[in-house]
Amino acid sequence: MNPLFYCSKIFRRLWVGSLLLLGIAMVSEPVRAYPPAPFHLFYGMLRDEFGTPLNFVGAEVFLETSTGVKISTKVIPGIENSANYWLEVPMDAALSGPAYQPTALRPTAPFRIKVRVGGTTYLPMEMVGDFASLGQPGKRTRLNLTLGEDSDGDGLPDAWERLFNPDISKVLPGGSAGNGMTYLNSYYAGVYAVDPTNGFTLNIVRMNQGAPVLEFLAVSGRNYTVEGSLDLKTWETQSFRIPDEGTNAAVHASFLATTVLPMQIEVAHQGTNSPPTYFRLMLK
Repeated sequence: MNPLFYCSKIFRRLWVGSLLLLGIAMVSEPVRAYPPAPFHLFYGMLRDEFGTPLNFVGAEVFLETSTGVKISTKVIPGIENSANYWLEVPMDAALSGPAYQPTALRPTAPFRIKVRVGGTTYLPMEMVGDFASLGQPGKRTRLNLTLGEDSDGDGLPDAWERLFNPDISKVLPGGSAGNGMTYLNSYYAGVYAVDPTNGFTLNIVRMNQGAPVLEFLAVSGRNYTVEGSLDLKTWETQSFRIPDEGTNAAVHASFLATTVLPMQIEVAHQGTNSPPTYFRLMLK
């Protein structure tokens, strides 16, 4: 993926992917569940039509198969960094046949993910994730779920697009949002499109005894990490402290925002190698 842009000691990047799930791609060889193999874990972030993580008490995510099997879980804010639901699917869930049989998980067994909020059931307009390990026992598959209507099929909810133009056909995912980002990247980052001062930025605001203090706008429900580099080619994840937590602040590997706020972090460089010169903010 290409970075959004480079500049001296400032770097921006947003990882965004999109894939519509058509079926569950199970392991190519039959799974013999005697005893049952470890469950497969679906997890991710459930968002409303405006891109805000859905923290509605009692909201439920469930998997439904063609054989009528249903497996459900409650939405729990902060259950994991950048995730608000876990859905454990047993390997003997009879997705395509009797439980505890070699054919219990046939490749490409069809299923649906649904969401129930306040007594109303929704089909997510899209499911975004990495499907490389989908259906394998003991593995995890991240599925980010977005509610809402997407009448033009471009991956952006209609309600969010109308915030910027009543004619949603003019709000294109890859189009420039006026803030140095595309509309799609702005949607995932939770920043306001068309405002040139409101983008996905990371700035070095000062040095504290040789440690750089970085600042960015944190948006509710988003999980942030920081990477550093000496040459803009090789990047490593950087641990950091949050100055607002005091002089004995713990070291963090990531930060999950629970509100919208200007966030400052102090890079906690460790080891004998030279400290990074360049930094980039990563959003998961």
